[in-house]
Amino acid sequence: MEAARRKSHTAARLRLVHLLVAAVAALGLTLRVWNLNFDQGIGSHPDERSTACFYATTIALPESWQQFWDPRQSPLNPLWDRTQQTRRSFTYGHFPLYLGVAMGNLWHGLAPLADAVGAPAPAVQLMARANEACDGLAVAGRFTIALLDTLTIWLIFLLGRRAFGPWAGLAAAAFYAVTAQAVQLSHFFAMDPASTTFTVLAVLASVMMVQERSLRAALLAGVAAGLAIASKFSALPVLAVPAAASVLWLANSKRLAGERAESPPDGFRRQPPAISQLKALVSLCLAPLVAALAFFVASPYAVLDWSNFIQATLVE
Repeated sequence: MEAARRKSHTAARLRLVHLLVAAVAALGLTLRVWNLNFDQGIGSHPDERSTACFYATTIALPESWQQFWDPRQSPLNPLWDRTQQTRRSFTYGHFPLYLGVAMGNLWHGLAPLADAVGAPAPAVQLMARANEACDGLAVAGRFTIALLDTLTIWLIFLLGRRAFGPWAGLAAAAFYAVTAQAVQLSHFFAMDPASTTFTVLAVLASVMMVQERSLRAALLAGVAAGLAIASKFSALPVLAVPAAASVLWLANSKRLAGERAESPPDGFRRQPPAISQLKALVSLCLAPLVAALAFFVASPYAVLDWSNFIQATLVE
């Protein structure tokens, strides 16, 4: 009876934590989407203005796979001007650029629905031109970044919960939700918050690798690391995180094998040592390979137009 009471009490506390996290995430989202069109199309952030006006307006899906594979003809390549047939100096992350353009196209398609349900005329007009005009694309991009940064709040909770418990995760998420710089950056079509989202996910998945000894976690860590780098190339060192997790996984497996432990430490999954060691070695190769694949899928012209990518991101 006492055990059942404790279990019920623990479940109730977890439900409370989850409700509070949901409230924190809602607060964070509200702060991040509040007055996104604050500059009324002026374009006060130079990086955002460059992205929205000179690059996002030219991005479109290729008409064929042949066009996709040709970096000099593909409208998806932000590194090359198809009209002038000259290189362009796009130094930012390709993946958030594509997401912002996709959001702009979605807004454009939803504009008639927004008008039908009585949305304010200026908002409907902004949505209608979000697929081609600087100001519309900028706000659609800002909304995309705000959503990603709200996801970061949830990921921070999950990371804190795994490391120190649910209340620590809640505190970390709450602090980040109201962090001034995070709220500020979410009001711009900038790449830093997007890279932060996937960097936190890569760290979370790497912790899962050590605790759960799971190749699925290694796969997730690789995808997250690749998307973080595709969002901002300076996130490249994040590849060290799943690599370190693999080394820790291997070291823990060898230690437990040597100790002939009856059960693994709290939070660690029990596995036969030999199998665990083999999986750790596989994860050491799996995560970077998956990261490379994710990077290519999310920013293909960083690979297909490698010389211009390096010129823009590293030289300039």
